Amino acid sequence: MRYYILLFITLILFSCQDEITLALPQAENKLVVEGAIEPGFPPYVILTNNQGYFESIDENTYNNLFIDDVDSVMVWFFDDAGEKIKINLEKISGLDSLPPIYTDLEYFNNPSNYSFSQEEKTYFLEIHWNNKIISSFTTIPRATPLDCLWVEQSDVTTDNEFKCEIRAMYSDPVNEQNNILIRSKRTVHYKQEDSLICSNENTPDFNLKLVDSGSDVLINGESFETYFPRPKGNGFPTGKYNSFRTKNCDDGTDLVFPEDIVLIKFCQIDEPSLKFWRGLVRQAGNNGNPFAEPSNLVSNIDGGLGVWTGYSPVYYKVPIVIDTTIFDQYYPEIIDIF
Repeated sequence: MRYYILLFITLILFSCQDEITLALPQAENKLVVEGAIEPGFPPYVILTNNQGYFESIDENTYNNLFIDDVDSVMVWFFDDAGEKIKINLEKISGLDSLPPIYTDLEYFNNPSNYSFSQEEKTYFLEIHWNNKIISSFTTIPRATPLDCLWVEQSDVTTDNEFKCEIRAMYSDPVNEQNNILIRSKRTVHYKQEDSLICSNENTPDFNLKLVDSGSDVLINGESFETYFPRPKGNGFPTGKYNSFRTKNCDDGTDLVFPEDIVLIKFCQIDEPSLKFWRGLVRQAGNNGNPFAEPSNLVSNIDGGLGVWTGYSPVYYKVPIVIDTTIFDQYYPEIIDIF
């Protein structure tokens, strides 16, 4: 009897439930800007559409994401006499496999004498698109180099004795606000093509990946030791780098794996840019954590989303050879800065 009473009550409760349909608001169509400028190189801008959180993703999503029909993209600064020095950014042609990139094409006529991008100047960005004006500004700070970098063995176990990390010493300028951003990529990285085939291939990283970003609030004027872990596919960077090693193959031959070669980009950025990049670092660190508090990225784009960043970088090329110390800067080609 008790069973029938419980079943009856359950049926009544379920029959009284209403189906709830939420009318979610559509995301406002906004331009998303990924733009940067650094000394010696032309400014560049990549433009995309934003997408609603619940919008579907299909095979056409990627193709429809990028924007290549803006009316104009302009960048300017004011010289010492107060005169406005302006350039128009144009889309690079012939890059069908890459997203549309807007830049100063005059750079390619004489790259060694390019002087538009300079330290300690403020650069204004203005984009005309879809009857809207999207704008921003950023300042390129003064660069501060590292004292040195070196390579240490990070794991002494037999199976992973080739795993290494890059460490560095940095002396922070006293009584000067510095906002640091670090990127890195492996320009050389060999891995085995197939576990059953005794051959390997060079698989370098496609672009510079974000390692970390933060201010010098806690280390102002101090010298300290730090390290640069390898960025991983997602989450906080905790990866290692590979030194030279060999592997015995079943056919009796040795498969040689040359050491990784890593490009480090150590930058100073302004505070509005720091807020965006620091937020991105925090989101990466919370990736997959169901208890993490969601947060929106702080944009410095007026009328759009994204970021326009002035970098003042110092580059270092580091071969992953244990006990190697690097003091000298590396002077990159334009392909290196992305």
